[in-house]
This record gives sequence, C-alpha cells and structure tokens, in this order.
Amino acid sequence: MRTTVPAKLAAMPVQPTAATRETIPAPRTWSFLDRTTSKLQEVTCLQGCTVDHTQDRETPQHPEDIWCATTSTDVYLPVTEGANKVEEFRVLGAFIRQEPFSRHLHERVPHAQVEIVDDHWMESLDPDGLATVILTLEAQLAKFRDVHAQLTELREQGRVQL
Repeated sequence: MRTTVPAKLAAMPVQPTAATRETIPAPRTWSFLDRTTSKLQEVTCLQGCTVDHTQDRETPQHPEDIWCATTSTDVYLPVTEGANKVEEFRVLGAFIRQEPFSRHLHERVPHAQVEIVDDHWMESLDPDGLATVILTLEAQLAKFRDVHAQLTELREQGRVQL
C-alpha cells in the first residue's frame, strides 16, 4: 500500500532542522578586560554569532554589556499612520541572542528575540515560547489567506457586474 501526501501539504513549508540548515562556523573565543574587576574574562560566542566584538576586546567592558546574536533578516511593510502618512516599518524579525554574563539566568542561554514591528519586541523566548509565536502567526496567516480568497472572489464578482 502506497501512501501519498496531498499536493497542498507537500507544498507547505516546514521548520528547518539542524540537518537542513547551512553549516554554521564554529564559535569564536576571545577575551575582554572586565571593567568591574580589572580581570581578563574569556568569552565563547554563541554559535553563529555575527556581532563584531572588536570594541569589546579593545576597551574595558562591564560583563553585562557583552552579548552575542545571530543575524535577523529584515522585512519592511508600508503602514499608514495618521492622516494618510505611509511609512515603511520593519516587521517580524527574529534572531537568537545570548548574554553570557547577564544577571538573569534565562538570558545566559540562547533565547529568541522577535521584533513584531519596529522596536516592539518579544524577548527571551525559549523554544516552546517561540513555537507558540510561530503557531499563532501561522493561524493568523491562514485567516489572511481566507480574507485574500474572499477579496479575490468579491473583486471577480465586481468585474462581472461592471
């Protein structure tokens, strides 16, 4: 017996796994002078960290100011504000962050940061929290698709009546 996957399901995107993502370079290890203790501190970056730590290495730093992050892909959408003023806003960005010396233990481990819209963030998301955000957005996107289908149908009906 052969099982087939409906075409609609086969075309749906899936969450990438470690096996499907590009190979990420090994984490960098570097040192900085701790401004509070005057001792040299060693840091191993988060795997995939894209932060330029040159300034951190060259100038004494407070340990809480050291953080690592992966890259976020920015997406912009036009949003109408006030009296027909249209402005491009950055929406739905996400990246992984780690703050190895944070006073908050949950920030010392990798966590997700999600930018809903220009400088409005959901911070310190663990994998379950990020999964909840993804499921919520997927459900909303399904509603968008329903509205799109309805709009397309209404526009088509309007053409026939004209």
